[in-house]
Amino acid sequence: MSFQYGHFGTGFDVMAPTSEALRFSDFVELRGADITVIKLVEIGEDSYGQPVYSEFPREEKAFVQRDEGERIITPGTIKKGLIRLFLKAWAAIGEEGYDVEVDGIRYHVAALDKTRAYIGAEAVRKA
Repeated sequence: MSFQYGHFGTGFDVMAPTSEALRFSDFVELRGADITVIKLVEIGEDSYGQPVYSEFPREEKAFVQRDEGERIITPGTIKKGLIRLFLKAWAAIGEEGYDVEVDGIRYHVAALDKTRAYIGAEAVRKA
């Protein structure tokens, strides 16, 4: 179970953030976009043996970099897209079992890159 401690994030992963992380945090709070990080927890199986998930959303701020070819399209058309997110170093996000929602579009987190200043996440659009 996670909880927020002070402004240093979820749980106790970041006890003393670096100065770069604090500056990035201030900047993303001012200029970042609102996104929703969704943790998926498997709670059972349906009658066909497929897993059933419960969702736990959390609001975060992030910088969003979209793939140049991605655009909003009409319903019924499937378009793959890739986005890169830059979040605070103590953001509650992981590679396994996490989705993000940006501007009403759902993405699955594919990879994380943790640096001294931020967490970089790559996400693939869900069909």
